[in-house]
Amino acid sequence: MHPRLFALRTVMGCLFTIALAAWPALPASTPSLETPPRSRTHEVPQTPAEPDAPAADSPCSWTAPLRYEIWVELDDKEKKLHAKEEISWTNTSRDTVPDMLFHLYWNAFKNELSTVLQENGEETMFRRGNRVKDGEWGWIDVPAIELADGRDLKPSAEFVVRDEPFHPGDQTVMRVVFPEPVKPGETVRIKLAFESKIPRTVMRSGYYRDSFFFGQWFPKPGVYEEGKGWNCHEYHAQSEFFADFADFKVHITVPDKFVVGASGKQVGAAADAGKKAVTCTFEQSRIHDFAWTASPDFIKVERDFVAADEVTPLEYSETASKLGLPVDEVSLPDVKMILLIQRQHKNQIDRHFKALRTALKYYGLWYGPYPYETVTMVDPPYRTGSGGMEYPTLFTAGTRLFTSRDVLSPEGVIIHEFGHGYWYGLVANNEFEEAWLDEGLTTYSTGRVLAKAYGPGAQAFIFNGVPLNLFLPFPKAFDSETGRAAAIHAVEFDPIVTKSWLFYGGGSYSLNVYVRASTCLISLEKFLGEETMSRILRTFHMRWRFRHPVTEDFLAVVNEVSGKDMRWFFDEFFFNTLDFDYGIASLRSEEKPRYPRGVFDVDGKKEEMTGKKIRALEKEAEKSGKPADRGLTGKASEGDGGKSYITTLALRRYGEARIGGDARLKVKVVFEDGSEEIRCWDGRARWSRMTFVKPSKARLAQIDPETVWLIDSNLANNSYLIKPVKRPLFKFAAKFLFLVQNVLQLAAGVS
Repeated sequence: MHPRLFALRTVMGCLFTIALAAWPALPASTPSLETPPRSRTHEVPQTPAEPDAPAADSPCSWTAPLRYEIWVELDDKEKKLHAKEEISWTNTSRDTVPDMLFHLYWNAFKNELSTVLQENGEETMFRRGNRVKDGEWGWIDVPAIELADGRDLKPSAEFVVRDEPFHPGDQTVMRVVFPEPVKPGETVRIKLAFESKIPRTVMRSGYYRDSFFFGQWFPKPGVYEEGKGWNCHEYHAQSEFFADFADFKVHITVPDKFVVGASGKQVGAAADAGKKAVTCTFEQSRIHDFAWTASPDFIKVERDFVAADEVTPLEYSETASKLGLPVDEVSLPDVKMILLIQRQHKNQIDRHFKALRTALKYYGLWYGPYPYETVTMVDPPYRTGSGGMEYPTLFTAGTRLFTSRDVLSPEGVIIHEFGHGYWYGLVANNEFEEAWLDEGLTTYSTGRVLAKAYGPGAQAFIFNGVPLNLFLPFPKAFDSETGRAAAIHAVEFDPIVTKSWLFYGGGSYSLNVYVRASTCLISLEKFLGEETMSRILRTFHMRWRFRHPVTEDFLAVVNEVSGKDMRWFFDEFFFNTLDFDYGIASLRSEEKPRYPRGVFDVDGKKEEMTGKKIRALEKEAEKSGKPADRGLTGKASEGDGGKSYITTLALRRYGEARIGGDARLKVKVVFEDGSEEIRCWDGRARWSRMTFVKPSKARLAQIDPETVWLIDSNLANNSYLIKPVKRPLFKFAAKFLFLVQNVLQLAAGVS
């Protein structure tokens, strides 16, 4: 989750309340790149491949084209990192590659010329108020970089800026040129040293007193794309990240009072009594990032997710049937769950683990078994700017000292951030360029899991840090309901598929790639059916696990599994800024005349049916209790007393977006005698008119009565009641509450 959402949560929350191995530090000059001695560790064998994936897709049964080994030491007094890094990269493309581009993300916090801080200053929607204070800047330096054979790459090193609009002072991407280009199939080995000043409480990384969180902290190559070169964007204010899958081995040296958590599995710890330090070694295969945290205040708790205790045979059978798979292909593995929690939150330990077990269960059943041995959940260090963030096999949550059972927090953030481990960690799209493939799918999936396991939740009312929900009952709602209210306000600014740094502002980015994308996916599910959507997501996830899909790949799976061409859906909703709004313009019922006036041909003569004649016939019918013979025009209408009614319904397409393909809008008319009639409209034209001849007047008409098209920006015009409730105060209150609901749901939807 983007950290800006936590600022948005605070702002919107106010609206809501108002509305209702140890080694010496590297020297600054000509550092040695000699590999530090490896700590003595106990090597633990990897678990076998999960049963439902080919061996090639298992983290432990692949040949890594990219490998890292990093030795890093935390200087907690000076707030610095001193590190050495070895990288092995194999050119798997058919190109000859002359150079390599590295991300140096922490230079985003070096000075006000960085792209991140320039973009923060240009923010048009939700301006950040937290400027970097004097003395709290962060940076990363690479004083030495060479090939494994000793040839120096440092003279060729330069900072590059390629994204537009240009911010020439940015130093978050470094390029080095190889002495000889790397040919297809060849491997290059690089050694480098780096030193970092830890930023104070900024995006995804930072420290507060002696608590630290480290994200995007090491020099990391971009992703080489065949025929295109290195995909290596600078650090942007609205973007998250993109990297290649790799094997990691990281040795972390910290003062011995610290508790350490990190991506992967801890395979060793070596104490140095003289330095009062400990070196913890972590390993993990087939992940594309590595994060870690350290604090003396953590309580570390470990528990096991035991699949046999969490999933019943009936649940396996029902899931397999829905997905069209054998039962053994939906079986889940056991997983080691690790929680690092702040001492003041220790009474919430069980609540954290229950939410994580729920996420492991449903993400595993629906999308594919979790493929790693461990998952680490972090209650983030106070004021380190690291809450609600995801990394492979590790994520940060976030909670309060006082919590309410009615408010699904920390459950919501735990299930959401763990879910990123599936849609960002395993299906690793380029978040710089198509963030919705992670954020939108994760938001959609979070809503599904919360609805299944917890039901609706209340929004939090916070006053002076205390949730009023502890004392007062507040209405509950599903994520899909709160999300829609936010989504409809995002359409006008940007398409969902937009490069992250090119959105109109932070609000547009957040609303579009999170809740608008999720709302569109819910509409897609309602249109195609839950079973079809489940098979789409399972197929997409397993097919693109450990790869880098784009939107077109997702569309291809949608078309394949559904058997429909859904290009129109993505053109209208993902690639455009078209408002979707269908509604009912008018509905009226009038008694059908029994005897039409005018001139008629009777026995070769023209005779006029006048109003006087009609009144006489009607009087005759009233006396006899049955319709009178029309004489000139035949018999009267059949029905109760001969009466029938013509109902005219006018439909409008108020928005620019249109349904396409074989999609049809259902139209439902309910009559006063309780009967109903259903018709369909293709929705292509600007309007349509339907007529009904019935023995009863119409009472109510609805377009899209099942709310398939949840992205409709104005659900209020989807129904029309001929006889509205005649209680002005009630009507005013309903309209006011509808307005309040939209404002408050907008606040909730971006969290």
